[in-house]
Amino acid sequence: MKAGIQTRLLILTTIVLGTFLSLAGVVLDRSFRASVLAGAEEQLRLVIYSLMGAVEDASGQLRFAGELPEPRLHQPESGLYAVVHNADRSELWRSPSVITTGVRFPEDASLNPGEFRFTTTDDAPEMRFFLSYAVIWEVSNDSVLTFTVATDQQPFRNAIAGFRRNLYFGLGAVTVLFVLAQFLAVRWGLRPLRTMAEEVAELEEGRRDSLSSAYPLELQGLAENLDRFIAHEHRSRSRYRKAMEDLAHSLKTPLAVIRNALSDTTGNQSDLLGEQLDRMETTVTHQLSRASVSGPVIVGKEVNLHSLVERLLRALNTAYMERGIEVEQLLPQDLSVRGDERDLMEMLGNLLENAFKYTTRRIAIRGERAENTVVTIEDDGPGIAAQLRREVLNRGTRVDRLQPGQGIGLAMVQELLEAYEGELEIAESRWGGALIKLTLP
Repeated sequence: MKAGIQTRLLILTTIVLGTFLSLAGVVLDRSFRASVLAGAEEQLRLVIYSLMGAVEDASGQLRFAGELPEPRLHQPESGLYAVVHNADRSELWRSPSVITTGVRFPEDASLNPGEFRFTTTDDAPEMRFFLSYAVIWEVSNDSVLTFTVATDQQPFRNAIAGFRRNLYFGLGAVTVLFVLAQFLAVRWGLRPLRTMAEEVAELEEGRRDSLSSAYPLELQGLAENLDRFIAHEHRSRSRYRKAMEDLAHSLKTPLAVIRNALSDTTGNQSDLLGEQLDRMETTVTHQLSRASVSGPVIVGKEVNLHSLVERLLRALNTAYMERGIEVEQLLPQDLSVRGDERDLMEMLGNLLENAFKYTTRRIAIRGERAENTVVTIEDDGPGIAAQLRREVLNRGTRVDRLQPGQGIGLAMVQELLEAYEGELEIAESRWGGALIKLTLP
């Protein structure tokens, strides 16, 4: 299934916008995570500085004057923990919050004085950040002390998760709103094309003679070209109609003379000639009306094919009486199709006349109605070679040069069938002759 311009633009916009917003979301997520980790490290750094400011040395023992600078260091399982080691990694002090929690601090190699080290543990349930700092403590018996502070990761992870949730929800909402805005913009931008398509459809139906002029610059040239093409078609149709009018006028007098001459003739022969004269007049009138049609074929009333074929066979049997042709007519009595009776008579008349012209002795006509109405005509004549079956549908092409004709019969049938959206198939009959299959919707 082919997608329209509007669908293609919306799909392309959604893919491009979704890709770029997804990349932007990944970048923002990583940036925020890095910012949170940097904030956690900065908080721990401030706690270390405050602990160093509160240390006092009494007889070589490490002590803190008064209350600790961070109240959470006094509270068990508060999420903030601290410990002090000497150069031999012996523990000199730990905060009360560590005593009941049992925090396991990393056993890193000794740090150089003035060096910070930020580490993490991601093994649940002990998911924590650690920051260690080594400093030379001159008033202590130990020359280098290492202050290590730890905090739980959960508050920071919650902040990251909340930011990530809001970020992707916001980006999703932006994507939906942008696609909706793009849909409205594309629909508004393609409105002239829809208008042009509607006007072209009205032209095909004969309800309009030309396109309107209210088109944007990008479509103005196309609209003008279509109008010029339509005007050319109108002129061509007008010339064709005038030619048919001239033909009808020129045939009017000879037909009237023939009809007057037939008034002195009696019997079946007179009836037959009169019927054929009526057919000639009907054909001229029909061709004239077809030349003036400005739109597509409009399906008419129900036409009984059985009675129509009976009338055609009556005339053809008389015309080819001396050949003794056997005709097998197997059309159902109620077989009918919607259309113009003159069109159907012209199609079936041409096909039956060809069958009578080329058959040796037998002709069979069958019909059935399933999804479509199908009529088959077959004979026992020489048939049509497979490589010539498409060629004989071209106007002016004749396979047999012995029989009289102009080679337009099958072409006329094909052209009428195209107007009715029908099909014409040529195959081999059961007797080796030609089989013509006519399919009408």
